[in-house]
Order: sequence, then structure tokens, then C-alpha cells
Amino acid sequence: MSYTVNRERFGLAQQKEQKKDAQSELREKRKVVRNIANRLKKVFPERAETERKISFTDTLIAIILSQNTNDRNSHKAYQLLRVNWPNWEEVVEADPADISEAIRVSGLADQKRVAIQGTLRAFQEKWGTVEPEELEEISDDELLEFLTSIKGVGLKSASCAMMFALDRDLCAVDTHLNRILNRVGVISASSPDKTFRDLRPLIPEGRARELHVNLIYFGREICKARLPHCFECPIFDLCQWGEKEEYAAAKKQGPKAVSGDFLITDGI
Repeated sequence: MSYTVNRERFGLAQQKEQKKDAQSELREKRKVVRNIANRLKKVFPERAETERKISFTDTLIAIILSQNTNDRNSHKAYQLLRVNWPNWEEVVEADPADISEAIRVSGLADQKRVAIQGTLRAFQEKWGTVEPEELEEISDDELLEFLTSIKGVGLKSASCAMMFALDRDLCAVDTHLNRILNRVGVISASSPDKTFRDLRPLIPEGRARELHVNLIYFGREICKARLPHCFECPIFDLCQWGEKEEYAAAKKQGPKAVSGDFLITDGI
């Protein structure tokens, strides 16, 4: 009896210690993310202040078209959609083949057409319009769940549209931000979706969009996929990447950023 009681007490003590360790780790990660956000804001002070003046539907469709292509091609596809079908209601009823042909320049035309028409139909079925005003009143989690239930709309596209068009406090994560965050060591995740979920509770309140935009520019100009500029990195001491010392010593010029590599869709 005594042995059983002691074993139970030991088990409870272990659980408490593990919980304490987890809380301590969470606090430390939050501190690191806050420091990263503060330093990047000093390096890119004006980048996150751009205001978007287009609707949520416009934004989400532009983001769908931007997947796996560059800005030039996604912009052209978006403009062709608007020229051929000035109202989104017309896109819902349009021949699928015509939609695919119009956006073919952006690549993956059939997949994107399914996502676009599916999104518009989902809005109509739920709210009776392709431009629902009710989105403002829906919680982040509820809206994310609804949007990602639409075929072809992933967590990245949904969170990015919510972030820019609805000013939601979210940090959308694509493959590039996933690479940066895992390289730095803030997150250890196998996919952008998991990184998004793991990062979310670590970001200081009200600074998720700022962090998203500044990480994009940080990745473009400093933390490049190849030949990163570790020698001028503002978060060098916070980074846990095992190769940072080697690249800091090399001081080689990395490749130029390619427009369209990231989530920002300027000009739409």
C-alpha cells in the first residue's frame, strides 16, 4: 500500500515538474520571438505599415492566384479575371474551362479555378453574397476552419487574406517563413501549417502581421535560402542554426530576391 501511494506521489511530482518545464520553455520562446520582432522592426521600420484597400474576396482570390508563381503572372491572371468577369457573381456561373484559360498564365489553372469558384459558391451558400460583411464578426479560429474547408484554400492562403483584408492578428506562414523560423530555431516543425500553429501562441499580441511582413523582408535580404547574409544578421545571437558561423565568416553576396517568392502581392 505504501509503495503504491509513494509511486503515485512520485508520478504526480513528475507531472508537475514536466508542466513547470513546459511553461518555462514557453516563456523563453515567447521572449525570443519578442526580441526577434523588436529587432526586425528596427531594421524594417516602415515595411509593415502598408494599408490594404481591397475587399476580403478580392484579397483571397489574388492570393490563390499567387500560389507557385511570380507577381507578374499572378497580377496578369487577376486582371484577366476582372476584365472578362467584372463581378465575382459572374465568375460563379462562368464556364470552368473559360476560367481556367483566363488564369492559365499563373500556372495550376484548373486547381486555382476550383478554389476560386468554390470559394465564391461557399460564400453565396453561407451568406447569400460573394462579398460577405459578416466576416468581420467571426472569430479567427471559426473563420480559419470555414475557409480551409473549401477545396483548394489552405491555411496559408486563409490566414494571409484574413491578416491583410480583415486586419486579423495572424502571422501567415508559407514555405519560406517556415524555412526561416525553423532555421533560426524558434520552431521545430515539419510543415508551414504546423509552424503557423506552434508560432501563434508565441507572438506578442497585436504584432503578428508586423512579424509576418518583416520576416518576409528579412528572408529576402538577409536570411536567404542560399548564401544567407549571417554576417549582417540582426538576430545572429538569437539564431540556433549550426552553420551560421561559417556563413558569417564567408561574407559572400547571396542571390538577388525574386519577385513573387513570398506572400506579399503588391499591386493588386
